[in-house]
Amino acid sequence: MSRPTVLAWGQAVAGALCGVAVGVALFRRWHDVAVAEAWLNARLVSFTGLADTSSVGAAVIFPLDERWVGFLVSTGCSVAMLLIPPFVLAALLVGFRRVTFPRAAVAVALAVVLLVVVNQVRLAAVVAAMRMWGFEVGYQRSHVLIGSAISTIGLILVAILFLLLVGRAGRPRRISGAH
Repeated sequence: MSRPTVLAWGQAVAGALCGVAVGVALFRRWHDVAVAEAWLNARLVSFTGLADTSSVGAAVIFPLDERWVGFLVSTGCSVAMLLIPPFVLAALLVGFRRVTFPRAAVAVALAVVLLVVVNQVRLAAVVAAMRMWGFEVGYQRSHVLIGSAISTIGLILVAILFLLLVGRAGRPRRISGAH
């Protein structure tokens, strides 16, 4: 292999390793992300006046029918696992020099913010449904049906936006009349 080819593969491997390192860190620290999400959701829901919520660890709790109820932001409910693909993909694209680092950083930052927002809306919908339909019925309707719809639509939109951002390569344009 020529020196430029070895350098290109070295950059690709370095990019992949960086993306995988961030992915592993998110995977290993998902509970810390879930605790931050519960804290953020409790503040969001209280701020909107939907319920007087608090967070305890990775749980969001609030009074309902003269008792405290809530939900736990578990592995499946946390945004942590959804954050891994944008980091890994962006690192690979930068490593293979398909995307510049600034473009990848913007795409990842936007994906992270939007995924967190989508998940916060989903968690707030759980609180709203539990207040509207009661603990058991509200949780089941919002977690299974409403929450899944919010997550699916949000994830698809974020993925499309991410791909549009990293797919817009800054390639030189052809000069008209050039062959």
